[in-house]
Amino acid sequence: MNVKDALKGLLDLSSLMLDLAYASVIHDNSELAKQVVDLEASINELRDAVLVHMSVAVRSMSDAERSLSVFRAADIASMMAYEAVEVARMVLRGLRLHPKLREGLMEAEESVDIIKVHDGSVFEGLTIEEALMISGVGFNVIAIKSGDRWIINPDESHRIMRGEILVVRGTREALERLRTLVEGDLG
Repeated sequence: MNVKDALKGLLDLSSLMLDLAYASVIHDNSELAKQVVDLEASINELRDAVLVHMSVAVRSMSDAERSLSVFRAADIASMMAYEAVEVARMVLRGLRLHPKLREGLMEAEESVDIIKVHDGSVFEGLTIEEALMISGVGFNVIAIKSGDRWIINPDESHRIMRGEILVVRGTREALERLRTLVEGDLG
C-alpha cells in the first residue's frame, strides 16, 4: 500500500467511524458502537502506514516541510476516529442522550438510519447500485449487518438480502422513502 492509498483509507475510515458512532448514539445501538471500537485497530494500522511511508520519503528539510500536510491530515483523521471511539464507548457504557437532544439530532438535514430488509422488500436481491436507481433518492449505505458479520463500506455491487440490516446516510426525506421501500411497502 502506498502513502496515497493509506491516507485515503485513513480519511475514509475515520469518516465512516464518525457516521457509525453517530448512528449508535441516535439509535442506542451497542452493536454499532462495538463495530466502531473494533475499527480502531484498522485506524492504527493505516496511520502507521502513512507515517512509515512518509518517514522513508523524507530526505531533506524541504522534503520534511512538504510532507507536513500529509502528517497533519493523518493526525486529524486519527483524532476524528479516536473521538468516534470515545462516543461509541459511551454507548457501550450505557450512557444515553437526553430525549430532547436525540430529537434535535434526528431533525438534522442529513442523518443516519438503521433499516431492516423485510420479506417482500422491493430491494431484496438488488445490488446497492440498482436500489439507488429504483429509489429515486440519494443515500449512502455505510454498513450492512448480514447474519453475524458486518460489511463496512459495502461495494455498490453488493446484493441486498432479506434479513440484512442496512446502516444508511441521507437526507431525512430520502431515509423516509428508503425505509418505506426497504421494509417491504410498495406504496
